[in-house]
Amino acid sequence: MKKFKYLLSNSRKFHHVEVAKILYQRGQLTKLICGSPWFKLKGEGIPKNLIDSRSFLNILLYFIPKSEKLKFLIDCLKILNHKNIDKHASKFINDADIFLGLSCTGLETGKLAKKQNKIYICERSSSHIVFQQKIMEEEYKTLGLSYKPINKWFIERELEEYENSDFVLVPSKFVENTFIKHKVYKSKVINFGSYQNKFFPIKNFKKNIEDFNVLFVGQLSVRKGLHYLIDGFKKLNHPKKKLHLVGPESLNKFFFRNLIKKNNNNDIFIYGPIRQPKLNQFFNKADVLVLPSLEEGMATVTLQASSAGCPLIVSENTGAAEFVNNNKCGYVIPIRDSQAITDKLSSLADNKNLLNEFSNNALKFSSNYTWENYIDELDLITENFIKKL
Repeated sequence: MKKFKYLLSNSRKFHHVEVAKILYQRGQLTKLICGSPWFKLKGEGIPKNLIDSRSFLNILLYFIPKSEKLKFLIDCLKILNHKNIDKHASKFINDADIFLGLSCTGLETGKLAKKQNKIYICERSSSHIVFQQKIMEEEYKTLGLSYKPINKWFIERELEEYENSDFVLVPSKFVENTFIKHKVYKSKVINFGSYQNKFFPIKNFKKNIEDFNVLFVGQLSVRKGLHYLIDGFKKLNHPKKKLHLVGPESLNKFFFRNLIKKNNNNDIFIYGPIRQPKLNQFFNKADVLVLPSLEEGMATVTLQASSAGCPLIVSENTGAAEFVNNNKCGYVIPIRDSQAITDKLSSLADNKNLLNEFSNNALKFSSNYTWENYIDELDLITENFIKKL
């Protein structure tokens, strides 16, 4: 199999750092263009000359408060960031065989790649953007909340990228189905790899066996379905239940603050964003991670939790549903179903044997599917695509 040289572009860093590490180790990385500052990347084992860090706009965005009143400004800065990443990626296309651009960061570079008879892969890590818009509109309407739609620029940009790419790379069958629903038939599925180098069972970690610790990791947002988890947890009958919420607030922060305050009987704990080493402790402490998202591509946190041996309860729209079902490391539930969350939590709360079984299965899955597997599949899909040209 030919060793293709890859150029990657990404508005922040996401999973592309894991991809870039393996490509570098195999001599296949041309450049990673991303919006993450170098100080967050320098410990990843990729030489600085192979990373073009364009982080100024993301750093600026970090200091702007999450507010609906500032959404226009935030969108403008995000658009500039995506355009900037795309512009700089185009400078390195001559040295690559394959351009892999995360959606919204690769249109112009992708067009240039195709002019040079190279392969342009548009990667979409969430559901089709029109599907995403529709399901969020429905949910906000149901909750009686004001919905700020996805900026028109992002929708038009992504649709043009889907059209111009050789194929769209997606991380789950769920995402692929949303593309098929919108008559895009050129998606290819590769599941993300595990994170055992950063998340793992901590030796001799002391867990309070009397408590039942439920963990949520992600933005405290409507999209993540957190309101269904809070409701499902509230209905759980357990004397020592605890719900731990880890992640940043969203534009709906007042909705969730009020909801948590209304339902908090001293058993809901809010921590904000947490760095990876400490997050690994949360995974080790938790009896189960619950992620009832309305839509995801492949929620990275589910793979991180599995690498630490934490059982899962996920919605059918998280992308993680496939590996959870196939490897029997938790439960898959419908979206918008707080009662299903209560039922599954109840089934696990006093069943340590089942929790241990799910935990062992999660660890086995994580050790068997890595980012090396991901690159192997990517090379194979690309090679097969080229053969059919």
